Amino acid sequence: MTRALYVHVPFCDKICAYCDFMRVVTHPKLIEDYLNALRRELESIPFSAYRTIYLGGGTPTALNDQQLDRLLSLLKPYASDVEEYTIEINPESLTPSKAALMRSYGINRASIGVQSFNDRELKLLHRGHQVTDIRRTLDTLIENGITNLSIDLIYGLPLQTLESFDRSLRLAMTLPIKHLSLYSLTIEPNSEFGRLNVKKMDDEREEDFYFHAIDVLRQHGFNQYEISNFTRCDPSQHNLTYWHYEEYRGIGPGAVSLIEGHRIENTKNLMDYFAGKFHASNEALSDQDQRDEFILMGLRVREGIALSRYRQRYGRDLLKDYPHTESLINQGLLELQDERLRATDRGYPLLLTLLGELLEH
Repeated sequence: MTRALYVHVPFCDKICAYCDFMRVVTHPKLIEDYLNALRRELESIPFSAYRTIYLGGGTPTALNDQQLDRLLSLLKPYASDVEEYTIEINPESLTPSKAALMRSYGINRASIGVQSFNDRELKLLHRGHQVTDIRRTLDTLIENGITNLSIDLIYGLPLQTLESFDRSLRLAMTLPIKHLSLYSLTIEPNSEFGRLNVKKMDDEREEDFYFHAIDVLRQHGFNQYEISNFTRCDPSQHNLTYWHYEEYRGIGPGAVSLIEGHRIENTKNLMDYFAGKFHASNEALSDQDQRDEFILMGLRVREGIALSRYRQRYGRDLLKDYPHTESLINQGLLELQDERLRATDRGYPLLLTLLGELLEH
């Protein structure tokens, strides 16, 4: 049964310089058409009471109170069994009335797009908030009973120094958050940075930032449970669905689903979406594709992969299917303990290279 629902809300008040997600500038008529189309898409799929729901974007809180109320009311029937209900927030777009509305519909987790605690860096990224808005946002959420809080930080920015990044990390550690997602800046061709030919930080310096972050977060009790994600006590249950390679449903323009061995990608063309042409592609994944993706996703998580789960799912032996595993264990990059395969402390930072070797057929 599909127990995870992702809802893509493609609207933003401002377009960030690094963003290449499916997004458009907020417009009342587009939001009206989007909500009408989303209702029709929901009606077109089998009903399920989801265990996790994640509202991403875009910026879901770019919707005004009435629009947000309508969105959440559309989703209410699907949230009767929800355990983790997450919404992405940009600090400048959250108000006390929106926070109260979110809580009234059962939202209990928020992911806040902080990105930096340096106003100059925020301006460079075209973010709509300033550092002073961040604490106010967290206080507003907590006052309205939403206390499972996560923030995003970006490193590898143009002109960013290790000192300024360290300040951002240490300011983050003073906040009442339970989770932090850490991303390196990626220059996407269709983003503003891509069009301006902005150059990313060299790999060696980027690694310095990454390992410094791991050290600082560990000192403050944040465990790295996934390659880019850290928590004191509350990993993202919704994202674990992806990393455990379980089925999930995605709705909204640009959303992706993994259902019964099929990867279904929704159209990114708003006019097609509004006309009810929801799906752009539906790919039947081969058994080999699914096993490879199971490995790719599973080794991202620090706890690794239970061999018994692979056997139960595919009726096969992982170590026989991936004969390079033994060599990587002998090199000290992978380890097998208690019938669980995972990257070692030495192998984890080299995960992309390690996965490339592991999946050679």
